[in-house]
Order: sequence, then C-alpha cells, then structure tokens
Amino acid sequence: MIKPVELILAQGVGLSLVHIPAGEFWMGSDVWKWDQAPRHPVTLPEYWIGKYPMTVAQYAAFLSATNYPIRPAQIDQLAAKPDLPAANVSWIDAQAFCRWIAEEILPGMKQFKGCQARLPTEAEWEKAARGVDGREFPWGDQSPNQYRCNFGHGLGDSSPVGQFSPQSDSPYGCADMAGNVWEWTHSLYQPYPYRDNDGREAESASGERVARGGASYSPANFVRCSTRLHSDPDRAYLSHGFRVCVSPLRF
Repeated sequence: MIKPVELILAQGVGLSLVHIPAGEFWMGSDVWKWDQAPRHPVTLPEYWIGKYPMTVAQYAAFLSATNYPIRPAQIDQLAAKPDLPAANVSWIDAQAFCRWIAEEILPGMKQFKGCQARLPTEAEWEKAARGVDGREFPWGDQSPNQYRCNFGHGLGDSSPVGQFSPQSDSPYGCADMAGNVWEWTHSLYQPYPYRDNDGREAESASGERVARGGASYSPANFVRCSTRLHSDPDRAYLSHGFRVCVSPLRF
C-alpha cells in the first residue's frame, strides 16, 4: 500500500490523500434495489482521495486564500471546532475548492504533475469506501453501532473527522465514509449501470448531483456504501460536505 500524501493548504493546515489502486470493483446492490441496481463491475484507473471529509479548518484556509464568498449560514460554523466536517457547502462551492487545489496547491508537487483536483465520481467514492470485496459498510458487513460511525441521531450533530478511526476505516484507510455528513460527488444522478462516458460526469450539465455516505441523522440502511442521495447542486445543505479527489486528467 502506498503511503498517504499530505497537501499543505496553509500554515498548520494539511490535507491527507490516500491512494486507490487501479482495478475493478463491484458497484451498487441487488439487495437494496431502488436506484442501486443492478450490481455491476466498474473498472477505474488509479486516483487519490481525501482520507477525511473536508474540515472547517481546511475550508477556512480556502476562503482566506481566495476571498471566496462566505455563506451567512457558515459564519457560526467557521467559529466552531476546526476538525468538524465543513458543511453548508453546495456542489458549486465544493467544485471551487477543488479548482483552488488544482491551480494553487498541486503545481508545487512533482508527484501530481499533470493531475487534476475535483470531486470524486460516485464510482470513485464507492470504491474508496468499500474496496473490492463487495462489503456493505466501509468496515465490513457488520451493522453500524456507536463505535463505528455517527448515525441515527446518536450524537445529535456532526462529529470531528476521524473520531471512529481506525476501526471504521475503509480498506484503503478512508475515514468517515459512513454517517457524519453526506458527501458531494462529481456525478449527475442517473440510472445504473454507471458509465463515466455517458454524460453523467459533464460539469456543465444541469441536474441533481449525487451525494454519498449518509449523515449524522441517517438510519443504518442509509450509511451503506451503495446508498445514493440526489441533491440540487446550487443549494448548500447543513448535512452536506465533501472530500477531494486527485487523478490524472479525466474530465
């Protein structure tokens, strides 16, 4: 396994990326059919993805460096604990953060020469969450409980990232991929099977975008690796955050 890489966003503020190797995995579910079927194989090239959802401290570093507009609902959040997941972030806001990483942070790293930073596709998100063995949850097939993730109003609100590590981490070492906050993906909400060349990854296309992982209020069935939520990309939701993906240019 390749060691995580740390991006430096500001003094004392880093962003840890974990490596996801190229290869095939099984996406979706034939048990929880609704919009998650059919279960189907998807092959992805290698990429890097945030070990944690984006934190308040990391998002604040972006706001400070770019003078990007602060939403009124974010003012209190930015004064809260720096290791809480950044929320009240729209899909458009998350994309702006990723462009900042691509334009200002990656050029200084030889390892990522020629790479782009963006939101993960929902296929990339799901592989990072469940690996290649088809597990239901990042840690395996055991049901969620108070020691594995923040769900079902158990903590009343979002919790610091990594609070449930390492026992709840995915096979690749990604944390908080079940519960806490929904995470925006790059993908338009469209039926399966997933194909990255069928228009669902077009950034200029209109339509709802997929969020993954569930939130602190979600019941156990909604924090499974295959669960999909579709949301308006223009809206900032209290329950929505994101993590960044870095990969060779794809879209």
